[in-house]
Amino acid sequence: MFLYKQSILNETKEIRSSLQLIYGVGLYKSLLICSKLGLSYPFILKSLNNYNKSLLIFILDFYTWLEIRLKRLIYSNIKKYYEIQSYRGIRHKDNLPVRGQRTRSNAKTKKRFKIIWNE
Repeated sequence: MFLYKQSILNETKEIRSSLQLIYGVGLYKSLLICSKLGLSYPFILKSLNNYNKSLLIFILDFYTWLEIRLKRLIYSNIKKYYEIQSYRGIRHKDNLPVRGQRTRSNAKTKKRFKIIWNE
């Protein structure tokens, strides 16, 4: 197993699909990383040498926002809306749909699970 920060990447899978296990890396970003490394399609993570692994870690660290940094950024944006008392912040605080979805007949799970905000 190849360990990157908190995510454990599967070495037997293809590199593009195993990169998608990291929070913040989707299909497009994994394709971009593979093209920067110069890797072709059926390339397995186990066959990378140490230089390519260190280059992969360098690209993930310095060119992308991943895991904890991304979660912190999202949380700080939500907190900013909450502090200025905007409509979106109030909807986040009440744990209701933010982007205009209907709550009369939908959003049952959104209304059921409550997240406690620290004020």
